[in-house]
Amino acid sequence: MYKYPKEIISDIYLSKIGGFSEELSKEEMGINIKAIYTNTSIIPEETFCRIRFFEEKSKPYFLKKRFKIVGIEENMESYDMTRDGEVVFSEEVREELKNKVGEAVIINTVESFRFDGDYSNLINYLSKLWRFESQRRRN
Repeated sequence: MYKYPKEIISDIYLSKIGGFSEELSKEEMGINIKAIYTNTSIIPEETFCRIRFFEEKSKPYFLKKRFKIVGIEENMESYDMTRDGEVVFSEEVREELKNKVGEAVIINTVESFRFDGDYSNLINYLSKLWRFESQRRRN
């Protein structure tokens, strides 16, 4: 069994940062492929996520950086950084996250599974809400 990622709420996982690899692009985040299949409902190469750290001032959801989750296999150089299911990022984001190696990270895949790129219902709801609020203020 793999220690990470752990599902803490439906489609939201907890892991730790294992390191950085040149095998990944700036928009990718890697996790041990076997840990993904054992512990999560994540679909490698298809599921997107947004991350958050504890004790970090939270940005609005849609302003957070989005990553595609990819599986790291045993034959890859970065495998040692994710033996227990830890998260591996690209070398290109090392500067942003250099002090975070070993820290816990929250992986939010809700958007990928609930919206799947179709934000029309969310946009319609928000526009109705804004219209209602503007009418209420005028009255």
